[in-house]
Amino acid sequence: MKKILLTTYGSHGDLHPYLTMGSLLVKAGYKVTIATILLYKENVEAIGCEFVVLRPNIDEIGPEEEWTKKANDSFKGAEYIARELIIPYSEENYNTLLQATENCDLIISHVLTFFSPVVAEKRGIPWLTVMLQPATIMSAYDPPAFSFALNLPEYKFLGPAFFKILFNVFAKFSYNWFKPIYELRKKEGLKNAYANPLMKYFSPYGTLVLFPRSFAAPQEDWPANSYQLGFPLYSDPESTLSDNVTDFLDKGDEPLVFTLGSAVVQMKSDFFKIAFKAVKQTGVRAVFLTGDNKDHITDEMSADEQVCISGYESYPLLFPKCKAIVHQCGIGTTSQALYSGKPQIMIPFAHDQPDNARIIKNLGCGEIVFAKKLSVEKLVKAINEVTGNKQYQINAEKYREELLENDFEMNFLEAVEKIL
Repeated sequence: MKKILLTTYGSHGDLHPYLTMGSLLVKAGYKVTIATILLYKENVEAIGCEFVVLRPNIDEIGPEEEWTKKANDSFKGAEYIARELIIPYSEENYNTLLQATENCDLIISHVLTFFSPVVAEKRGIPWLTVMLQPATIMSAYDPPAFSFALNLPEYKFLGPAFFKILFNVFAKFSYNWFKPIYELRKKEGLKNAYANPLMKYFSPYGTLVLFPRSFAAPQEDWPANSYQLGFPLYSDPESTLSDNVTDFLDKGDEPLVFTLGSAVVQMKSDFFKIAFKAVKQTGVRAVFLTGDNKDHITDEMSADEQVCISGYESYPLLFPKCKAIVHQCGIGTTSQALYSGKPQIMIPFAHDQPDNARIIKNLGCGEIVFAKKLSVEKLVKAINEVTGNKQYQINAEKYREELLENDFEMNFLEAVEKIL
C-alpha cells in the first residue's frame, strides 16, 4: 500500500480541499496522513487519515481577534502570516515531517507549508505543489487583483514583460521573510537554496490546480506539469442543518445568507451590524453565520424574526436554499457559492479574496462591495441589484451546470497515479 502525506495550513477553506483529497485517496486504497494544526485533528481522523500535528497551535499565538486582524490586513497580512505564524516553526515542523515520511511515496503540499519541499527533496520523495486559487500563481499574462493593488488587472494591456518585472519586485520585497528556510535548505545541502518559496518555487513533478478552466484558464507562465482538476467540493456526510435554521427556512421566502467564512469571522468588524440595517431596509429575510464571535450579535438582531442567527451551518446544505450569498470571497466559500447556483455579493477583505471576487463579477454571477468601503447604503444597493435583476440568477445557474460536468475525483486520482 503506497503512503501519501498531505500538508496544509490555514482556515477551513485551506483544510477542506485536503480533506476531500485525503478521503478520495483513502477510498482508492492509499495509506494517507494529513499534517496540519492541532485544531483539525478530529476532522482528519474522521475521514480515515492519520494525523500529524504542525505548529503553531492556535492557543499559543495570542488572542484570536488580534492575530486574525493582523493576518487579514490588506497590506501586511501575507508578511505577518509568513514571518510570525509559520517561519518561526519551520525547522521543528521539518523534523516532524522527516519522521512522518518514513517509506512515504508522495507529498502533496500547501503553498504555505514552506518546509514540505525541503523534506521531499531531502528524502528524495516526489512532491506536488497545490494552488487553490488563481492569485497564488501570479501569472504575468493574467495578473490578479491584490488587496493592496485592486486595479492591477486593468493594466493587463501593458503586457507580460511589465508584470514579470513587477512580480520580480514583489519576490525581492518578500525575499528576507524566508531566511530561516534558506538556512535550512543550505544546512541540508539542497540546491536552489535561495529560491523564494512563496513565489518562485513550484514542484518539478507537477502542480495541482484546484479550480476549473472556466474560473481561470491556463496561462503560458503557469508551472510546468500543471494539472487543472476543478474545485474539490467538500461535503461532510454527517452534516445536517440546525433545527433553528431549518425552521426559519420553512417559515417564509428564501433568505440571503451572510457569512465571513471561518477566519475573517473571528475579526472585529461591523459587517453583521451593517448587514442587519441593510436587511431591515430591503425587507429581505436573512441567515447570519457569525461563528463563535459573540461581538457580531446584538440583542436587536437576536430578537428580530426577519433574521436567523447561527454559529455555523453546512454550506452545501444551506446555500442552495437561499436567494443569494453574501460572503468574504475566500476560495472555499467561493466554490461552494458557485456550486449552489445562487447569485452572490462579495465583500473581499484581503489575500486572494479581491481576485476571486473579480472573477465572479466577470462571470456575471454577482457584485462586489469592498470591505473597506462597506456601508449600509452600498450593501442595500447591491442587495437590490442582485435580487432584482434575474440575469444574476440565470448566470449563476448556468455556471453551476458547467461545474457539475467536472469530475474532480477522476481528474485528481489520474494526476496522482501519473506521479506514482
